[in-house]
Amino acid sequence: MRPQPDLPAPIRRLLQEAGLEIDPPYTRRIFTNRDLALENVPVIGFDMDHTLAMYRQDVMEQISVECTVAKLIARGYPETLASVPNDPRFAIRGLMVDKKLGNVLKMDHHGYVGRAYHGKRKLAREDRKAIYRAQRLGQERERFAPVDTLFALPEVTLFADVVDYIDQRPHEWTSAPPSYAEAWQDVRACIDEAHRDGSIKDRIRQDPSKFIETDPELGPTLHKFRSAGKRLFLLTNSLFDYSDTVMRCALGDRMAPYSEWLAFFDWVVVGAQKPRFFVDARAFQEIDRAGKAVGGPKPTPQRGRIYADGNQLGLQDALGVHADEVLYVGDHIYGDIVRSKRSSGWRTALIVSELEHDLAVRQSGRVVLQEIESLHDIRFQLAEDISTQRHLARILQRMDAQELVRGGLAEAEAVRLLEETRAEVRSRLDRMRRYQEETYDTLKRRRREVDTGFNPYWGSLFSERQDTSRFGAQVEDYACVYTSRVTNFLYVSPSRYFHSPHGSLPHWSRG
Repeated sequence: MRPQPDLPAPIRRLLQEAGLEIDPPYTRRIFTNRDLALENVPVIGFDMDHTLAMYRQDVMEQISVECTVAKLIARGYPETLASVPNDPRFAIRGLMVDKKLGNVLKMDHHGYVGRAYHGKRKLAREDRKAIYRAQRLGQERERFAPVDTLFALPEVTLFADVVDYIDQRPHEWTSAPPSYAEAWQDVRACIDEAHRDGSIKDRIRQDPSKFIETDPELGPTLHKFRSAGKRLFLLTNSLFDYSDTVMRCALGDRMAPYSEWLAFFDWVVVGAQKPRFFVDARAFQEIDRAGKAVGGPKPTPQRGRIYADGNQLGLQDALGVHADEVLYVGDHIYGDIVRSKRSSGWRTALIVSELEHDLAVRQSGRVVLQEIESLHDIRFQLAEDISTQRHLARILQRMDAQELVRGGLAEAEAVRLLEETRAEVRSRLDRMRRYQEETYDTLKRRRREVDTGFNPYWGSLFSERQDTSRFGAQVEDYACVYTSRVTNFLYVSPSRYFHSPHGSLPHWSRG
């Protein structure tokens, strides 16, 4: 039973620390795809970047673009590229890059391309459909690149800017500009180099609070799990020196009764190289706080020490529990969630930081969203009725008055009746078509209003064409639960049973 909302704040806080549930803000809810009993989960693992540590996305994108542009210019790209303003709204997760044609696409869960941009110019519906008529695009790995992580967003935005440069300012290259595919490879290589050589991470180390949010609820959330008897581990691709900087910032000074951030975790594995961690058999290498190796490689990690490399089976042995007794919390659809679920059998919680904005827009625009839903229902019904009336009109057009005469009508009456019926059906069909056009025009206006609230380029992260988007389908397919941030677990009991809304086939509905 949840405490009543009118309880005094100090009492509510104590009850929350004791494990009772407090109603969270609407945007902090946890959503369930598959039943999950937290009481039966003795071990919880966490990714670090964009999971325990929440980055300020606009600031991160700005320095990522700056560092990457500098490297592109060193490769011979136009120096004026540095003056192009970065628009952090352009790229979202779930997009697909067509490297061959220089397009960025958003698809629904069937693989239908609902929107496309060439550079930052939106393709007209006719052009988009002419290029992408086939379903299930993106299977050609050499041509299409999926956009699944927040770290990938800057490269998509920058690639779109470069495509515009290739099309509109080819004279700024000292030689012939690159092809779109070559430009994509250059952008990818330069941003990887910026991550690898410290160009980006060194700037974060200099002033981590500029890039990383300090969530005062993170420490209490981890403490609540530990107080409930759960063991925790950190599994990150970042190396220890960077992880130490990030975690100190993410937890701030609110770590009592813990001496340091490491004390929250029973196992710490850095430099894990996910998703390889879930499929390879690399040994664990113990390291000290300077990142130097201690002793030789080991098949399993020991509790309370720091390791690099490793593999899922070795960690599983160290945990001493069945795979379905581990919940892994991460933000990367492929690196954290798909691989951990398919290869390890761990239960999964996906952190989608964009969810808070999506929920806020849906809440503020719920009346318009309801209207859009109603307009879609009307449009579908009109399409069905128009199809029926067209078929009726064709039959009437082929019908001869003599057929009615043979049925007993006088010839003059038969001709009159047939013509009046044809005219009535044509009139009804014209009225339906006008109503259909008015409905579609209203629907387009309402969609534009709502889409601007979500994202002016792509609309909602989770939907496309009044259907689930590619990203939304991935969340649904691979995440047992999903939420906007780790600290949302502070609002639920460590023994919570998450019940999923079990689906049904269309023919099970009575509608």
